[in-house]
Amino acid sequence: SDKLAEKRLMFLKDISNYFTSQNLEGKLNTHLTKDNIDKFFNERFETLSIKSQENYIRGISSMFKGLFDQNIYIPIHYEDTAFFDDRVKTIKDQYETIIENRYIDNVDLVIENLYENRAITGLIAQCQYDLSIRQEEAFELVYNPLKYIENGYIENLIGKGNHIYEPKEISFELEQKLLNNQEELISKSTYYYNLQKYDISSHNFRFTSARDKFEEKVNSGISEKEAKSQISKILNHYREFITDYYLKRTE
Repeated sequence: SDKLAEKRLMFLKDISNYFTSQNLEGKLNTHLTKDNIDKFFNERFETLSIKSQENYIRGISSMFKGLFDQNIYIPIHYEDTAFFDDRVKTIKDQYETIIENRYIDNVDLVIENLYENRAITGLIAQCQYDLSIRQEEAFELVYNPLKYIENGYIENLIGKGNHIYEPKEISFELEQKLLNNQEELISKSTYYYNLQKYDISSHNFRFTSARDKFEEKVNSGISEKEAKSQISKILNHYREFITDYYLKRTE
């Protein structure tokens, strides 16, 4: 139908724009791997509701199946045929735990408990909260800390849209934890399920960090407008209304 064709064209444009932002060149279909689509979903879903995320996944899955049935090579179908079903299941599992307020009360205690349950989970969570970064970026930092730690700062960390964060000061404590970590990096699904024990999602750490840093700046005498501008830079946001969204979800 015309509506279906319009939706599929929208999906293809979304994916194409994301791949362009990641400097991926060549035929579009050859880049449709599980890893690339997983990263695409993580970026695309940042501000979508849970239901919209599920509908989006189902729409993409239907489109890919149509292409696959037309004998168009799509690597993701050869890597993991259950990929989309797993993503939908993860979304559904969140229905009863996602709440409007994304703020984590007693965040330091939560992170401490995560360390006790599984040290690598606590380390990822602390990176997200202390540095105000996304799950994807925290995983990259934990996986390869020497690439980014320089003289007490995190430098050249790439965020959403291929935008590089401004240098971030890192505490000596967290720096040493990263450099001395001997644990193997867990999967994102394992991280998700570890956090579910506390009824939180990974992005809640970034929301909480934004609110805490905003309040610290305002309490120090900085105007709310200037504080919001500084938080936008910390979060690597290029549109201030996204920062507004973060702060409103933690009121």
